[in-house]
Amino acid sequence: MSEAGPGYQRIALPLPFALRSVNAYAVEGDRLGIVDCGLHTSDGERAFVAGLRELGRERGDVRDVFVTHLHPDHIGMAGWLESAGARVHMHAPEADAARAMWFDGAARRDEARAWLLANGMPLPVIEGMAEAWLEAQRHVDRVERIDAIRDGAVLDLAGRRLRLIWTPGHTDYHAVLYDERERILVGGDHVLPRITPNIGLYPWGRDDPLGDFLGSLAKVATLDVVRVLPAHGDPFDDLRGRAEAIAAHHLARLDAIREALAGGPKDAYVVARRLFPVLRSAHEERFAHAEVLAHLRYLERRAQVMSEATTPVRWALMP
Repeated sequence: MSEAGPGYQRIALPLPFALRSVNAYAVEGDRLGIVDCGLHTSDGERAFVAGLRELGRERGDVRDVFVTHLHPDHIGMAGWLESAGARVHMHAPEADAARAMWFDGAARRDEARAWLLANGMPLPVIEGMAEAWLEAQRHVDRVERIDAIRDGAVLDLAGRRLRLIWTPGHTDYHAVLYDERERILVGGDHVLPRITPNIGLYPWGRDDPLGDFLGSLAKVATLDVVRVLPAHGDPFDDLRGRAEAIAAHHLARLDAIREALAGGPKDAYVVARRLFPVLRSAHEERFAHAEVLAHLRYLERRAQVMSEATTPVRWALMP
């Protein structure tokens, strides 16, 4: 546990992924609030309890939890905190998406399997992806009631007034919290200090996630912020500079995809393996594949590439 900003404490929670930890932020005021809450593993729970104890607190002291987005390392322990008396808050449409993803059966997983197969992912990799999805689901607690918050609304978190800002891209309805008084952005996975957030295209999602992401990245870069509290990595200060670097990274990736297609039509999986030659798990393969699809869709919507009605779907540069 470490101080992240005035009244904000960072609790690093371990993850069983290549990305080794996720940050939960304890927000102190007249009550105790939490932003994001880790995957519910035994190690994660122990780290969470230990962090609260360093603050002289325990699980039952948490009155409010805000979850920036539906990914399991952010929502996993929300139900565990709810069972001790906390209220769980999310951006309204992201809350709906979380229910569909984790609590309403296997439809989303089955959609993902069909989508990735149609776009070139080999069946053995898809089966591994499905198993990884099920494993993640085992560590996401059911949340009985989610308080749905609209874009632009102010959330009272531990007596602090934090404005919700919709930042689509990493997920369709990812949201950050802006503390205007302290000039702090609690940024979830939207702006990360060392890595770029994964931007993926899925059949149930918004049409152009990379376009969404670049637009919302430019939007938050204009905020008066002196400190960013990211979900992964250390807090940092240069929001505008980091946003510009992430945008430049995606523009370079678009160039790499155009170059990959210069030799002729290819399916998205072939392109993904060219751009990401080292992938250590089915989980990483899914992220790489979906990210390439998001970039291809971005180029398609700007009339730079086209898809061909083949099995699997192939992509080509526009003539």
